[in-house]
Amino acid sequence: MIVTTLLQFMFACIGVQLFKGKFYRCTDEAKSSPEVCKGTYIVYKDGDVNQPTMQRRVWHNSDFNFDNVLMAMMALFTVSTFEGWPALLYKAIDSNRENFGPIYNYRVEISIFFIIYIIIIAFFMMNIFVGFVIVTFQEQGEKEYKNCELDKNQRQCVEYALKARPLRRYIPKNPYQYKFWYVVNSTGFEYIMFVLIMLNTLCLAVQHYGQSALFNYVMDILNMVFTAVFTVEMFLKLIAFKPRVSISSGSVGKQPPRFRFHSESSRTACSDPDSTVRLSPFGWACSDPDSTVRLSLGQNRRFGMTDRDIYS
Repeated sequence: MIVTTLLQFMFACIGVQLFKGKFYRCTDEAKSSPEVCKGTYIVYKDGDVNQPTMQRRVWHNSDFNFDNVLMAMMALFTVSTFEGWPALLYKAIDSNRENFGPIYNYRVEISIFFIIYIIIIAFFMMNIFVGFVIVTFQEQGEKEYKNCELDKNQRQCVEYALKARPLRRYIPKNPYQYKFWYVVNSTGFEYIMFVLIMLNTLCLAVQHYGQSALFNYVMDILNMVFTAVFTVEMFLKLIAFKPRVSISSGSVGKQPPRFRFHSESSRTACSDPDSTVRLSPFGWACSDPDSTVRLSLGQNRRFGMTDRDIYS
């Protein structure tokens, strides 16, 4: 933070030398000095020549300027936030001499000052500051484990082992539905849909201004084809998975949730493809898919569960 502030102060000092008193301008852009910026001038409301209004000429300064170090630091801070900084850049480029109005693109090379400032402060120092804050918070969080014999990686392994749960996998019992399920879960189907998605994205990317009638016709045909294919995919997956939400009564409230353990090996370990694998105190067994998984006391530690979790 101190280094960032010092660099901000350094750039502010440079900015004062470059731009002090050079951001003044007259409300009447035809006048370029305070001596002639007097009296009134005509302003056409909304550019309509039929609605002229008279206004007084005022010699005013920019809201963000470099007349002193404090104002320069404030102006540079707005640049570091990337909020409205192009307007300040354009004013610096158009700046002329002290107490003179701007001239369009008078000093384009002065933009190098803002580019260097953004690279050093906004991109580099700000990220270092944010990283330092994050590291400090992490170190403060590690202090509570300073007397622990396990390091961070070991604690994460233990936490993962305690929170590990078997994944649920839906396998339909209906043999016809199972065929659809097998197709939409196959690797080939996933690759085909991936290729179709990439082709659809490519069709969207090649569209451009000034397309010919033939190009538009081809794009319309392809859009209809892709829409039909993705609609078929949607119906296939609706048939395979069914629009269902399975929430056990124990998963809401204070009771631990129940679960079913569906395994890919059930198709090889059991003769019935609709069966699931059940863990019992005596080993593996095939059971009906609606039965609840029960684990032995030796298995519950592996999945980080208590007896209440198993037999609830």
